[in-house]
Amino acid sequence: MPDLPDLTPSPEVAAELAGLRAELEVARAEAARWRTSFDLSAAGMALVGLDGVFLDVNQRLSQFLGYSVEQLRRLHFQDVTYAEDLPVNLRAMDDLIGGRVATYHLEKRYLRGDGECVWGSVSIALVRDGAGVPQHFIAVVEDVTERQRAIEALRQRETLLSSMGKFVPGIIHKIGFLPDGRAEFLYISDRALDMFELDPEVMARDFYAHHTRVHPDDLAYVRRLAQAPAPGQTLEPVDFEYRVILPGKGLRWYGGRVLPEVEADGSVVWYGHTADVTEHKQFQAAKVAAVAADEANRAKSEFLSRMSHELRTPLNAVIGFAQLLRMDSQQPLSAAQRGKIALIERAGAHLLAVIGDVLDLSRIDSGSLPLSLEPVLVEASLDEAMQLVAVAAREAGIEIEPGCLSQVLHVQADRLRLRQILVNLLSNAVKYNRPGGRVMTRCWREAGQVAVEVSDTGRGLTPEQCTHLFEPFNRLGAESTGVEGTGIGLVIVRRLIELMGGHIEVSSELGVGSRFVVWLPQASPPAAPPAQAEEPLTISGTLQGEDGAYTVLYAEDNEVNVALIRQVMALRPACRLLVAYSGAEAVELARRHRPDLLLLDMHLGDMSGFEVAEALERDAATASIPRVALSADAMPDTVHRAKARGFAAYLTKPLDVMALLRCLDEQITSQP
Repeated sequence: MPDLPDLTPSPEVAAELAGLRAELEVARAEAARWRTSFDLSAAGMALVGLDGVFLDVNQRLSQFLGYSVEQLRRLHFQDVTYAEDLPVNLRAMDDLIGGRVATYHLEKRYLRGDGECVWGSVSIALVRDGAGVPQHFIAVVEDVTERQRAIEALRQRETLLSSMGKFVPGIIHKIGFLPDGRAEFLYISDRALDMFELDPEVMARDFYAHHTRVHPDDLAYVRRLAQAPAPGQTLEPVDFEYRVILPGKGLRWYGGRVLPEVEADGSVVWYGHTADVTEHKQFQAAKVAAVAADEANRAKSEFLSRMSHELRTPLNAVIGFAQLLRMDSQQPLSAAQRGKIALIERAGAHLLAVIGDVLDLSRIDSGSLPLSLEPVLVEASLDEAMQLVAVAAREAGIEIEPGCLSQVLHVQADRLRLRQILVNLLSNAVKYNRPGGRVMTRCWREAGQVAVEVSDTGRGLTPEQCTHLFEPFNRLGAESTGVEGTGIGLVIVRRLIELMGGHIEVSSELGVGSRFVVWLPQASPPAAPPAQAEEPLTISGTLQGEDGAYTVLYAEDNEVNVALIRQVMALRPACRLLVAYSGAEAVELARRHRPDLLLLDMHLGDMSGFEVAEALERDAATASIPRVALSADAMPDTVHRAKARGFAAYLTKPLDVMALLRCLDEQITSQP
């Protein structure tokens, strides 16, 4: 057998082999460590061929993409990349192969095996051999899906805020704070230009830019709103209001609310809305002013009601006793005495008219003057007015020429107020006329309206005086002539006419006379009421029966007024008069005596007339007693309220004796 060759390596070769074995062991150890790191990495890792095929993947990437390791090794990275992100991925790989970049980082979307879209942050490097030839790619993939979803949610919220900001009045904003505590707009809607007349980009760059528009008196307050919250400070929503001065819009009021929120990183931001609340502030101010005006009007009405009562009460005695003296047939007055009584009555009537004018003007100003509009025959109202001023015209030697006779013209008006207007115009035409002068009246229809003219041959007015004719309490110098007046009659006339939908025209010439024309809406004639024969009233009256057959209870806390009524009741012997000096006494006497009629003052010391009526209504025995108010409170609201509460009549002081007698006759004789 031939000898085998000696294969024992030389010492040099043995040494080299030993070195190679050591290097191999080191390489194997490094490969094991790399494999362990590859498999156990918290990030997904992959070796990708130059054609895109997955050469190897770790378990984390397998879980992230929803495929098994074996499935992924049969796929290309293009198979799991979201189509819209693939071009960017391919360009990155091409740049790596071309040596234009050493590594590449991008965030891209993957399609999992279950179809869900996920986000990965990918770092890619190219592995080359010793000759520099590209071998494969190594990619590290981190799951950033939650972060991307949070970014997308934030983007959608910002988009929503931006969309809302285009339609919501005012601006929507998000405010954060820099490390130095200065505020910054993290978001501000597009209406900043409208709100502050500043470019939104300027405000976005400099939070404090809009402070240049803040009213100086409010600037310190607005700066406090922009302070960063102190550590540990309790965060609560804040409502705010402040003023701005804008170059184009001037002074405006802004207001809104901010809500605090702690972000994920622990920083505090404020979400808020600021709007122009100028109109709201003006509305609130108008409401406050309206409430104050209502309270003032109510206080004024109460004051006027009380003053009317206080003034009418003494007038009641003056005018009432004057009437009784004039009517006394048992002790007739001489001609001289009758003249003095006439002066007393005339002076009382004038004072009463002044009180009425002041009350009317006040009620018109407060909007509380009631009107009852109905078709009114102009001829009848004018005839009544001429009768009321006939005595004054006769005494002054003035002739009144009626010019509306036989004209059937109707206007839509309040009957009593129309007569008041015509009486005022005719009275002025008489008072300010020259001796032996004339007053002319004329009526006509034109364009759906009726005109009533009152003209005179008096002293007339200058153009300057005409411009001040309807100013309250301005008598245009007539206060020095001795002619009585208050300077508010024509003011009331014009306002009454306007309340009834009409207007008044005035023309005058100094030394020639004046002409007033009242225009009111024309109305159709009303249906004719059935004719009723009037029975003439005499002082002896219509009450029949023995003395004291009827009981009248009079509730009054003023001794003078009681004395007057005693005198009046003496003209009705058939009536027995009981007097109660308080509301409580009136209720007691009514229960005890069951009177046929209750005369009731509306302002007794302890109770009002309404409270007395309520007390009587609660008792079946007294509920049906007829009640007649006899009061110095002539306010229309009180009169209407009394009639609505069942009062049979409402007589005002100063007392019209004949009216009271007529009321007594009607109320007592009408009872079953």
